[in-house]
Amino acid sequence: MDTFTTLDFHYYLCGCIMTVLPAVYLSLYGIILYLIQTRKSQYNAPVYTLLFHMGLSDVIQLTGFCIGGICILLQYDIPFVLNKILGAFTNCAMLSWIAFSFSISMNRFITFCYPKYDSVFYSEWRLKLQLAACWAAMAPSLLICFSKYCTVKFYRQKLAWSHDPDTLLAHVLRMYDLYYATFMLALSLIMYGLIIIGIKMMIKVSDRTTRYEVRVFIQAVCLCVYTTLVQLHWYFRDYYMPESKYLYFLSNLIGVFNCGMNPMLCLTLNLTVRATFIEFIGANKRKTCTVTIVQSSRIQ
Repeated sequence: MDTFTTLDFHYYLCGCIMTVLPAVYLSLYGIILYLIQTRKSQYNAPVYTLLFHMGLSDVIQLTGFCIGGICILLQYDIPFVLNKILGAFTNCAMLSWIAFSFSISMNRFITFCYPKYDSVFYSEWRLKLQLAACWAAMAPSLLICFSKYCTVKFYRQKLAWSHDPDTLLAHVLRMYDLYYATFMLALSLIMYGLIIIGIKMMIKVSDRTTRYEVRVFIQAVCLCVYTTLVQLHWYFRDYYMPESKYLYFLSNLIGVFNCGMNPMLCLTLNLTVRATFIEFIGANKRKTCTVTIVQSSRIQ
């Protein structure tokens, strides 16, 4: 008779974490993206369109992580072709996310420093062009991952998604992703640095710079800084983390937190998103009380 060992417990615990946590973030994201898409009057600013598409790239990654967690719990190995496709999208969606992060940094820079050009840079067709360019950013890596020369797949024994080290272009792809992420995130951080330098002056001379814009700015900065740290960890973890059975799992878990950071910041920093989110789930008690008072006054 098989005995349930401590190793089995740790194995299933990792599976539960990797299933439940992405599922929770996916649920939050589902509501937030639905609200942004359906309530255009409240979310008509270009930055929300960029955040919506950034959220879609997070959803792609979270879906991959969640599927991996389910495979751990079921002790199921994904068929090679499906594994290869899922791995390609889970890995490469981050590249589009980084492109959207840079685009948002540009949006914040123009909004704070050159507000009169906002309508020029974010006309309907220019915004669509930016969205297309950001999604296309993952195309080169995606094509490489679809080829026979590189594979990103889920290793159930490693409890994580990872590059297949035996493929010809695995190292090349990792280096390309590293240089791309470093360059784009560095540009984003430079943009935010320029905004911080001039933000006090801009607040004094322009009434258009509001607390709302500052909150969105803080949200974008937090996302960019944390993602930069995540990228550095992914590519340099071997230099400071001891070899462990859970090394890859912990790295994937950090990636899950990275994907879930955006909805959490939306619900804490962004008052508009938080208010509509609470209203959507039926927890807006203030609105209910107001209706009750009006009805009672009419009866009197």
